[in-house]
Amino acid sequence: MAEVARRNGVYGGWTHSGKHRIYVRVPTALKQHSMNGNGSGPDLDQVPMVLVHGFGSSRTLKPLIRAFGAQRPVYAPDLPGFGMSDQPVHPLDVPGLADALRHWMIDNDLAPAVLVGCSFGCQVAVDLTARYPASVDSLVLIAPTVDSKVRTPGELVKRWARNAHHASPRRAGTLVHDFIDAGPWRSISTINLALEDEFETKLADVEAPTLVIRPAKDRLVPDGWAEHVADLIPESELLVLQKAGHSMRPKAAGRLAELVETYLAGESVAG
Repeated sequence: MAEVARRNGVYGGWTHSGKHRIYVRVPTALKQHSMNGNGSGPDLDQVPMVLVHGFGSSRTLKPLIRAFGAQRPVYAPDLPGFGMSDQPVHPLDVPGLADALRHWMIDNDLAPAVLVGCSFGCQVAVDLTARYPASVDSLVLIAPTVDSKVRTPGELVKRWARNAHHASPRRAGTLVHDFIDAGPWRSISTINLALEDEFETKLADVEAPTLVIRPAKDRLVPDGWAEHVADLIPESELLVLQKAGHSMRPKAAGRLAELVETYLAGESVAG
């Protein structure tokens, strides 16, 4: 990892996937490892975990990076076109983002991995898992979007508005920063592409054991939708995480990390 910078226990820097730079954030414990895409990836004792961010960038995942980082090697890349990663000429649709993520994982010796999708990142994670099962050891879907009843911009805005008062005020600056990095055109295009993605049609093709997590205070992901997602995946469990919203705060992230590790150890956590 080149040009590493430290931010409150999270380190970030550029890695490579082909000719493209991908910015990735890792927990403090991984700062000594390098990933440079030339075949000399990190020497890991455990299956690595790759976090896939929602709309925005991996900046929003810092609580999860720190929480999971206490358990295993964790990597949170900015998808192409978002955050500090290179921008492709045209916005990538969900399969395009999944392909780019898989190439980055392979180029940096991180496949197969525990793949953790967050919000819109669940759509990318599911697409990758369904088409490239050998690249994924286990799958975790946190607050999966987009509910099939909310696939218009207007309905999505209404859900976001209802969810806003549960979000941390500190996230406002991060969201603005992410929007500026991606640019209005790319951000709006990605939202439209996400709404067009028929997420549920891919779930039956997911072979990896999967944990679906619905934060109890999440107004974007209702109970019925989370249950539907879990029902369509052949090997899955559904967990409702109490006292948590769509965006994970540090305390909720810590509890979630413990439950996910329990699941990955082969113990049931379904609630």
